Amino acid sequence: STSSRRCRPLLAPSPSRRATSSPTRTYYNMLHSKTLIRSSKLALWHMRWMLVLLPIHIAQNALIPLDYVMEPEFVERSFLYKYLYMFAGFWTFKCKFYGGWVMAEGICIACNLGTEEKEDGSVDYSSIVNIDIYNTEIQWELANCVRAWNKSVQRWMKCYVYDTTTLPKSIRTDFVFGISAFWHGVRPGYYLTFFSAPPMMKLQQKVGNLSRSYRTAHPKAEMVYRVVNWWFVRLMSCMFFLPFYILNLNTILNVWSSMYWVPWIAISVVIVLSIALPTGPRPDKKSS
Repeated sequence: STSSRRCRPLLAPSPSRRATSSPTRTYYNMLHSKTLIRSSKLALWHMRWMLVLLPIHIAQNALIPLDYVMEPEFVERSFLYKYLYMFAGFWTFKCKFYGGWVMAEGICIACNLGTEEKEDGSVDYSSIVNIDIYNTEIQWELANCVRAWNKSVQRWMKCYVYDTTTLPKSIRTDFVFGISAFWHGVRPGYYLTFFSAPPMMKLQQKVGNLSRSYRTAHPKAEMVYRVVNWWFVRLMSCMFFLPFYILNLNTILNVWSSMYWVPWIAISVVIVLSIALPTGPRPDKKSS
């Protein structure tokens, strides 16, 4: 078609390592592939999770509607009630994203976009997998949860934004999150959500550095540390994802105020402690 011919010069391989490993290479391979992988059954099997995820989301809208967090009555509830309500509501709300991504991945597999047949006859489609539900829900570090979310867009952002900017590495992550917020729109909620993630990740890194020597000497402390972090990340995720859903600045600040500004107080306390106390040795790259 005319549109595909116009796109092909942009998708042609380049001698640079970045171009040959970029996300557009996946689309280029589909256009020029000489083999057709029969992947319709694999696509249907991959989309089986929609039978679970989408009904959960539909039930959530009826039982735990997230619009309730914008009601004045919600603000008057106890801290525990508000946290548990947001925890349950946002978990089921994420099922909509999970189901949409799983369906999109299945369509890509059916179209042979990103599929590659291995020597043993199996089909590899990891290049178009956009969501790792298991790691998104299980990981106890926010950085690892973020890496498991919207993976293909992250690869694109790393290739064309993070690796190409001349900004110092210390603020490149913040810059990428800012670009992501701008891509979503100009409402305040997008920026409050995306700019909340980098401080949270730096917070966990500082706490990990401060407590590493003690956790290494006490295995039980490491287990407790991970469990506490898992709950802490879920609490923070509820608070930080809330603006993305509400979008209105006054409503966001009202709900955050009713939650006693827990995320921001925690971040401020740890930053002060990290400045006052020695950081400790960084982990060895080979062992981490």
